[in-house]
Amino acid sequence: MSIDKKKTLEELEAEMDALTGRLSTLSIELQEARRRQQAEPPTEACLTEREQCALLRRMIGRRVLITVKGEHKGKTGVITRHAGDTFHPVNWCVQLPDRPETRKHKGSFKLLPLESSSEEA
Repeated sequence: MSIDKKKTLEELEAEMDALTGRLSTLSIELQEARRRQQAEPPTEACLTEREQCALLRRMIGRRVLITVKGEHKGKTGVITRHAGDTFHPVNWCVQLPDRPETRKHKGSFKLLPLESSSEEA
């Protein structure tokens, strides 16, 4: 085959038909993928910035029970702030009764139930 060989009208039409068919197939696949994505519940990774800030506000001040082995196991404390990435808070600073503050991974403690306002009065 030489480089200067030009395609015939029939070859161009056949190539165009093949490309059009592939384009319509990709369009259908894209629509199905969008439908599936909308049907799935949102994951923590796709929460908006406002939702992440709301999570931080809800966590700060919550009482926790330390559940992992170590010197703090069984102690209760209060979450004072997140420690690290604001949008993916994995570590939290916990105020313990006998220490100023310690850093704990989210899997190392259990949230205690919220105290109702009627109990405080």
